Parts: sequence; C-alpha cells; structure tokens
Amino acid sequence: MKVRLLDADTINKIAAGEVVERPASAVKELVENSIDAGASRILIEVEDGGKTLIRVVDDGCGMDREDALMAFSRHATSKISGADDLTRIHTLGFRGEALAAIASVAAQVDVHTKPKQAEAGTFLRIVDGSVASVKDAGCPAGTSMAVRDLFRNVPARRKHLSSASSELSRVVETVTSAAIIHPEISFELFTGKRTLFRSVRSASWDQVLVSAFGLDVARGFHEVVGEGPGLAIRGVVCSPSSSRASPDWIHLYVNGRPIHSKALQGAVREAFRTLLPLGREPIAVISLDVNPEEVDVNVHPAKREVRFLHEEIICQLLKDAVVAALGAMGPTAVPVRTGTPQSESMDLSAQQKLLPMEVSQSDQPVKVRLGAADDDSLKTAKPVTGGRQSRQLRILGQALDLYIIAEDGQELVLIDQHAAAERVAYESLQRRFAEGSMSQELLEPIMLELSAREEMLLESWLDRLKDVGFEIVPFGGRSFMVRSVPATAPRLDRPEGVREVLLDILAQGKPQRSSSQDDLLKMLACRRSIKSGRRLNPEEMRRLLDDLLRCRNPRACPHGRPTMVAVDWQELERMFHRR
Repeated sequence: MKVRLLDADTINKIAAGEVVERPASAVKELVENSIDAGASRILIEVEDGGKTLIRVVDDGCGMDREDALMAFSRHATSKISGADDLTRIHTLGFRGEALAAIASVAAQVDVHTKPKQAEAGTFLRIVDGSVASVKDAGCPAGTSMAVRDLFRNVPARRKHLSSASSELSRVVETVTSAAIIHPEISFELFTGKRTLFRSVRSASWDQVLVSAFGLDVARGFHEVVGEGPGLAIRGVVCSPSSSRASPDWIHLYVNGRPIHSKALQGAVREAFRTLLPLGREPIAVISLDVNPEEVDVNVHPAKREVRFLHEEIICQLLKDAVVAALGAMGPTAVPVRTGTPQSESMDLSAQQKLLPMEVSQSDQPVKVRLGAADDDSLKTAKPVTGGRQSRQLRILGQALDLYIIAEDGQELVLIDQHAAAERVAYESLQRRFAEGSMSQELLEPIMLELSAREEMLLESWLDRLKDVGFEIVPFGGRSFMVRSVPATAPRLDRPEGVREVLLDILAQGKPQRSSSQDDLLKMLACRRSIKSGRRLNPEEMRRLLDDLLRCRNPRACPHGRPTMVAVDWQELERMFHRR
C-alpha cells in the first residue's frame, strides 16, 4: 500500500479520539474555553449523561462571525501565536484542537455567540463536522454551545461508553473540579429539571468548598501555604479524622489547570503518612502557581499531566507546607499508621516486639548457619485447619499491632486481628439477616451532608442499603437523614462510625449489577472491623479470640484470607537447628 496523506475528516476523528474520550472530556474542553473567555457565570446542561446533549453557556467575551467560523478549524486558536508561546502558557486551552474534534464526532453543534459591544450575534450550525448554516442572530453577550449526539459519527466509541448515570457522575466531577479552582466564577450544572451542582461567585474558596465537598467536610479544612523560587503553594487539607477510602479526594492544580500527578499526590500522602491508618486517603485541595517556563503542560493530549523542571524540589516544598498545616491543627485522635510486613523477613526491632525476652551474656560466640533450608522453614507456616477450643489457646501478646500471638502447647498460632474481626462481624450480620431483624432505629437520626458526586452515588445505593438495615431518606439539597442502621454491625453505634461506613461504601463507586446482599454484608463487616495498626489490650484479644472460635468458619475471613496460621514446635526446633 502506498503512503498517502489522510483527509481532514479522518485527521479530526483521530484527534478526537485523543482529546474527547467521553462526554466529560467534551464538557471539560467547553468549560475551559468559557473560563479563558473571561466568563463570570457558566451554565452546563446535559442529557443522557452528555451522550445526547451537552450545552455550555457563558457570559464571556464572545466571538464575531469570522472568529466563530475559524474556531472550528483544526489548530485555530487565539491563545498562542508561535512556538515560543508554548513556554509561557497562561490559558487552559492553547492547541486549537478541541472544537474541531468535538464537531467531527458529534451529529450537530449549534453555536450562539456575541461580543459584548456588538449589536448582533452569530448563529453557527455544524453538522457531521461541516458548516451547515451561519447567520446573524439575536442573543446575549457571551457564547452558548450545544453538542448533540456525541460520538454518533464514531459508533465504536459510543458503544463503549458507560451508563448514563456513570457518565453523568464523571461530568459532575469535571465541573466540580473546575469550580473549586475558580471561585470567582459561578457554576451551575443541571440535567432535566434537577440541579446537580451550583457554586456562588466568591472572592475566596469558602463557598465553593461547601458546594464541592459538603458542609461536613468543608468546615474541617485548614489552610496550606508555601513558597519557593518561582513557586507559590496555596490550598486546604482536612484533618486526618476526615479521611476517605478513595484516593480521588486529592485535587491538584497547576497554574489553574486540574492535573494528575503521582509525584504530587505522593508528597501529600507522605505528609499524612504517620497520621492515617492503612487504607485511608487524605482530603486535600492544592494549587501550585509555577513559573510557566518551568512546567510543560503540552505532554498529554487532554492536558491532564504536566512535567516540572524541578519536580523533587516542588514535591519537598509541598510536603513541608502540608506538614506545617497539619501541625497547626494541634493533636488529633487518629490511629497511628504502622508498617505491615512486606516479606517473610523481619528486622531485629520488629522481632523484639513479638515477645518480652531476657538476654544472657556469653563468652562464646554463637554460630548461626543461614541458608536455603532456613528460608524453606519460614515458608512452612500453614493456615489453621483443625478445631480448637478457646481455653486451649494461651494468648502471649500482640505483634506489629496486627497479629495476636498464642500457643496451645503444640503450635505457635498467629491470628490476623482484622481478618478475625471481619469473620465475627460477617457471621453476626448473616444471623440477623436470616432472622429478618437487620434494622436498628437510631435514638437520634444522623445527618449527612454530601458532595454532588456522593449524592448521586448514595441514591444508586439506597435500595441495597435498605435491604441490609439502613433507612436513609433525602432531607433537602444534598442532605440525607439516617434513621436506622444494621443491627450488630461493628461500630455503627456512633454518628462518626455511620458516616465513615457509608462514605467507604460510596468510595466503591456505583453498585455492580452482579453484586448481592451477601457482598454488601461482607463490605459492612470489613469496613468497620478492627484494623491493622490498632493496639489491643489483653481483654480485647481474649474476647476477639472467643468470638472467632464460636464462628461456623473461624479459619477464614469472608473474602477467603486465613484468619490464623500455625507453626508447630517441631518445625520451630528445626528452624533453630535444635533437631
């Protein structure tokens, strides 16, 4: 086959595949155009999750007829004029690809636009990527763009979109992210007659943070500030007690642009490292103002990633700023995160935590032979399979704030406290479910104030949560009232416990069609069971072991992991070369 140039339509469709992945991508590009146009108010309307309609209306500078036509040509932009400008970009858009890409994959794009000083506006209709109509029109100053039937011209892409509710959830995230970093602009997102997100124009972050995260989270934010050569850091972080199970709550911005950066996320997490239990993530909004010449935003087709000239320095300054903000909060009652063994070997300090020992002095050196046989010996610990009575196990202590150590005269037994507590809670919930007595009414209802995305997720979970004992009803706006909770579910006797359980469930995303009530019982058992990193007193260890050994299947957690492993004394003697 001969080499040939591709036609413009094919080129645009290829570009669209990189720039416009789904409805939320189109919303992002249109909203960023409105921001660059100096808008003070942006309205976004979507239907069918954005698949059939996306309309973005702003009160920005608008365009005359010539610019409106030119805007849909590929690589046509008003934001840069040459290659040198790529090193000093101050706008969100600059490539001039988005509108051409959107028009090439949508059935129709309608534009109403008018400069603020113009007497008349312009109406432009593009059908299947080509201009079908252009004429004068009466319209307010600013720009309105309506995209209909996105991906009609790319059936394969449309086929693989998620459900309307899932796509709508992504649109909510996109609009929320834009609103957070631009409190000077009011945003409103709606579908049908339902408003999904609304923020009020403000000079500070206070109002938009309430709109984005809900009152419960927003009132727990603390300011983050920092600076360095060519760098200014500002933002907010929540106290460790307001952590989440999902990493999606770290919002990062560079020069007003929302980005993904593992390095910056890692810097924030590192600041929280000793303050959060395993499996929890911080809530943070971080904005970096960086010298444009020291950051490359032209890395990813959708401009989601950036590269820094001095990444290590920026990460260290960010970590220091977050640590300072956390220190200013004062002491917080949160679990201290401890390391979990990553291999079969332990360092000496970890070994010394296993059991109290007396060390005697000897003039003779002790000869220790280490080799393959020793490695093999360490691998012989096996899940407990035989039956045991609680009285037969003598508790020796706790190791690494994770494992209970016991012995029965024949074996050394290690019990995973989280897996054990999970099994106990799961079987208790199962019994209640079988008896039909799942629900327990709260003496005082608990109020939940959610973010826009959490509100949508909770609505999708309501029926399933009701099946396992929750009674949750809307209470106006994005507030919900919890009236009842599952009986015997661990730690649901406290308002903060109820909130954490529900938010952890929402962090899983929308419920899967294949998931069952039993899956939700397993999730409830897991979310509120004793965690690794928690120090237990002797009575707590004894009670947990008693409860575990009364279970129908004490040997595994609901997900199949062993609750106990054992090493017999003969094997221990062989490991120490006593046999």
